[in-house]
Amino acid sequence: MASQEAPRNRKERRAQAKQHSNLDDIPLAHPKQRSPKGKTLIDIAEERQLLQKSSNGPPSITTTRINPDGSITETPETSVSSEEVSTPYLNVFLYSTSLILLHFTLTFLVHHQFGSERPSLLPLVLSSTVYSPAPWLILLLVALLHPRASHPLMQLVFAAMAVVAGAWLVQASNDDPYMAVMKKAPALGTLWVWGVVELRWETAAACLIVTGAWGRWKGYAFW
Repeated sequence: MASQEAPRNRKERRAQAKQHSNLDDIPLAHPKQRSPKGKTLIDIAEERQLLQKSSNGPPSITTTRINPDGSITETPETSVSSEEVSTPYLNVFLYSTSLILLHFTLTFLVHHQFGSERPSLLPLVLSSTVYSPAPWLILLLVALLHPRASHPLMQLVFAAMAVVAGAWLVQASNDDPYMAVMKKAPALGTLWVWGVVELRWETAAACLIVTGAWGRWKGYAFW
């Protein structure tokens, strides 16, 4: 019998392979499921209690390495202390700085509005920051109240502060003489803004509505 002519190019080889291929010739079988001979990583983690969550304090961080010989090396990392978690110093500093700048801005505005002469910037900065207890009081209040602002009791405190400071500022700016307004407006305006910012938006909107309704009831005009 004459031998079959060999394919001369890739196209002929593909056609010949397609003619002789049959899916029924491929054996079908499930892969063999072999159980691991030694301990798995999950078994080792359960033995060392690495998967259990700690209920006391912040969770600790441990780096686990598997050496080439199969042994395990654990390296505990420095955990964050509870004091660092409960006292965000950078956040308190930035918050206090913003409120101090707001207090200075309001001081400049009332001096520009009610002052007998145009205020000088440097003396005003010194009188409202260096020679005034306001920055230190703001820093102390923010350090005490801001880290606990999300607590329901503190939300009530900030809501009361927003309503009282806002109503007092509206009353002072309409009824008090200009010297009293120059003294009261910066502090009351800073407390008002701070109280509103610390609140949830629903509570903040309600406090602003209460202050506006009180002003309308007293007969004050807002424009």
